[in-house]
Amino acid sequence: MQPISAAQLEHVIAIIGTDGITDAEIEAKVAALFPDPMSARRAIDWLPEAFGLVLIGHMAKVTLPTTFRARSKHGQWVEFALDAEPVFKDSLRLGTDMYHSGPRNVFTAVAQRSSLVAAVNKALHAGHSIDGATLSGPALIGIPAEVYRPEPPSLWRRLFG
Repeated sequence: MQPISAAQLEHVIAIIGTDGITDAEIEAKVAALFPDPMSARRAIDWLPEAFGLVLIGHMAKVTLPTTFRARSKHGQWVEFALDAEPVFKDSLRLGTDMYHSGPRNVFTAVAQRSSLVAAVNKALHAGHSIDGATLSGPALIGIPAEVYRPEPPSLWRRLFG
C-alpha cells in the first residue's frame, strides 16, 4: 500500500469539492496526481467517507462506526478497523478542520459523496429518526480486501521463492 500525504489529500479535496464536477472528471484529475491507480481510488473513496462521518457526528447523536468492510478477490467480505486505512486518519483530521474553519461549501461537496451520508439522508427523508442509531461502516467496492491484508504466499512460493 502506497502512502498518501496530507498535501496530496488536500489536492484531492479541492478536486472533489469543485462545484459541478462529474465523477469522470474526478477520476481523471485524481488519477493524474498518483503514480498508481489504487492510491487514487483510496483517496477518492476515503475522503468522502471521513468527511461524512464528521458531518454525521455533528448533526445527530449516533454511534459512529469503527470498522469497514472490503471484498476479497474470492468474493468474501472482510471486516477491518478503520485505522487499517492510513488515509482515513488524515482525512478525518482534514474534514474536522474544514467543518470548523471552512470553506464549508467544499466540505459539504465532499461529504455529500459519502455512502454513510447517503444512508442517513435516505432514512431522514423516509421520516425516520437517526438519534440513538448505530451506523455500520462503509463497504468498499473499488478497493479489495487484499490491500489491507495481503494473502500469504502460497506453499510453493514459500518453498521455492
